[in-house]
Amino acid sequence: MGLFDRLFKKEEPLKDYDDSAVVAVVDGKRIPTAEISDPVFAEQMMGKTIGIVPEGKKKVVSPVNGKVEVLFPTGHAFGLRAVDGRGYLVHIGIDTVEMKGKGFKALAKQGDTVKAGQPIVEVDFDVVKEAGKDPVVMLILTENPEELPLEYNDSVEVKAGDIINL
Repeated sequence: MGLFDRLFKKEEPLKDYDDSAVVAVVDGKRIPTAEISDPVFAEQMMGKTIGIVPEGKKKVVSPVNGKVEVLFPTGHAFGLRAVDGRGYLVHIGIDTVEMKGKGFKALAKQGDTVKAGQPIVEVDFDVVKEAGKDPVVMLILTENPEELPLEYNDSVEVKAGDIINL
């Protein structure tokens, strides 16, 4: 990256992922699902769930190629419909809806067609922590109409855009 790229914060071009790819939504450390502090997510009541404790970058990206079906006005969660028909929910933090959008900035909007790895929400995780909220980011497979298999690799340290499914 050159001087002008840094000055003007030129974004790197998005990678092209196969429509079957599922990527990490944030840089961080994957934790066992049972360790998520909210039982709804820890017990996978909404669907197959993984949790990532964010580190570094503040952008939460789309896990798949698809369409943004729901983007909460508070920016704390968004839902996507993947090209293969599966539905995903990305929930940023525990009880962060109570923050009423403070520390969150939407970078996409409902109805947008997005690519895996494309930034959807920018989050100031320091603000989340200062509000006393757990910053863990959950990726939930909420719908799987074709009963397509989905297994995640066992990587612990992930970067936004890393392919995490097998």
